[in-house]
Amino acid sequence: WINHYEGYRWIDMGQPFIQVLQWFTSLGWDIQSWTGKKEAPESDFKTWYELTSEERFSAAQLCYFRMTWNEVEVFSNGGFPIEKPGFRFDHWWKLDDEVREIAHESLKYSEITWNVLGLGAVEARDWMSLTPSEREAAESIGWNQATWDCWINHFRSYSWENLVFYGLDLDYQSLGWTDLSWDGTEDAPPSNDKTWNELNELEKQYARKLCYFEDNWDMVDITPNNGKFPHPKPKSRFAPWNELSDDEKEIAAESLQYSGKTWNSYGVAEIESKGWDELTPLQQSDAIRLGLYERTWDCFQNHYHSKRWISLEGEVRDAFRVLGWDENGWAANFRPPSYENKWGRLSEMEQTFANRICYFEDNWPGQAEEVKAENKTDASVAGDGVFDEDGTEVETGGNEEQDTSETGEKGNQIDSGSSESNTPSGTQEENSGSKWVSPAVPATLLMTAFGAWL
Repeated sequence: WINHYEGYRWIDMGQPFIQVLQWFTSLGWDIQSWTGKKEAPESDFKTWYELTSEERFSAAQLCYFRMTWNEVEVFSNGGFPIEKPGFRFDHWWKLDDEVREIAHESLKYSEITWNVLGLGAVEARDWMSLTPSEREAAESIGWNQATWDCWINHFRSYSWENLVFYGLDLDYQSLGWTDLSWDGTEDAPPSNDKTWNELNELEKQYARKLCYFEDNWDMVDITPNNGKFPHPKPKSRFAPWNELSDDEKEIAAESLQYSGKTWNSYGVAEIESKGWDELTPLQQSDAIRLGLYERTWDCFQNHYHSKRWISLEGEVRDAFRVLGWDENGWAANFRPPSYENKWGRLSEMEQTFANRICYFEDNWPGQAEEVKAENKTDASVAGDGVFDEDGTEVETGGNEEQDTSETGEKGNQIDSGSSESNTPSGTQEENSGSKWVSPAVPATLLMTAFGAWL
């Protein structure tokens, strides 16, 4: 560990009690370079991550690791041990067509798994765990073992023994990891649950040595987001069922248990009452294939309702307070009056804070009351249209109603000579400027009402 066998004669290093000659030979040394009769091999002038993977393995066998091989810490711009592969941090549609095709076809990236740093399944594997064809594809677009293992995998798939072998355990130990927490026997250290800004300066320093910075530590979504929501809106989730591809319908219907009706009626499906952490690994995988991941699922699908009040982030909790929630109401699942209002009746401030928890006009609970009433029939409503079970739009028969009073109320109100309405129980009367679809009314009930009118 101190001398690295440099005090030995060349002819002694092959002795049975030493046996290190093969590692020096792998690094390019021979008896002439060792005795100074010719220049040292090329490997002696390389930094740790400039060595090939075979050279780095041989150096580790000689008790070298990054700091002892380099003798001084060598950092690129930003304090990283290896130069950042800039293309990896460009969003999907900014990549060259050829790079995007290779990433998709050979490494199984999609737009969402590329744009959300650390989400891709392939990134959970180190270089040597990739197949030969995957390594070839990765090399063709600019990666090698050093850049992949540090910038993509962050050595997370190494065993603790391999971390020790390459001297990487020192950096992870400084972040609170031990061999027992690394293999899951004990809980992960507090640093694992911190955002980048919550790390102290020393923790950030060691994280940079593992090729982390704010964006990939926080698993930032680099999809351009110019909207009013905290995360990019998942496009496929808000497409009508009949516009989904057959593959998307199959994915949604299987583990996520969607039908055309529950897909088109936001907030109705049972799966949407679950937070991301409550989904099974298969359900999470299928959600990712539909363009959703932890942040967008919890915000656009569950709206954080599966979380405890105390665990809500400050901005999220502030949004719920503006909408009328408090800790007691949250624990009792008692919806505040604002949730009974149509979107257009919310104040501008309420709409702004509702956007922060990924509500908008189409999926706002008060806006969906009429849709929930329609779910008692065999049709499902998405927006203004009516859809059958497979999501195909059907004709409504022209059931639009006109305002029947000065207040603008709509419905089938029957004048029976009193101030009470004979509207059948279960029919929703809505004060809205949007198209209103009358629920089906049994013929016998209509005859009774007509007789009362006569």
